[in-house]
Amino acid sequence: MGQIPFRFEITNITNAFPCVVTTSVEHGMSTGNYVRLTNLNGVMPIPHGQDQLNNNRYRIVVTGVDSFYLVNPTTGKKVDSTNFTPYVSGGSCNKIEQSFIYYNDDDNEG
Repeated sequence: MGQIPFRFEITNITNAFPCVVTTSVEHGMSTGNYVRLTNLNGVMPIPHGQDQLNNNRYRIVVTGVDSFYLVNPTTGKKVDSTNFTPYVSGGSCNKIEQSFIYYNDDDNEG
């Protein structure tokens, strides 16, 4: 019971408009999916860069099998990261499921 995790390691985040994220593998996501970027916090022992994106939720627009750009889910505007801290390394992209499938074992009761 629960949600299947979709987590991808990040290999690059651009300082650009729009802000493009590249994952280490094919992500399999679709335009309109939501993600949360984590482990980008500069307080960690090794700075990862792009602190401004850390632990925030974004809608994505897919640009390739391993890349997408970020959209603010509230305003619908593309994220402009030109003045953000430059990306160094690391970080994770976590797909956020908008709907859940719950499995019920009540049918097996007897």
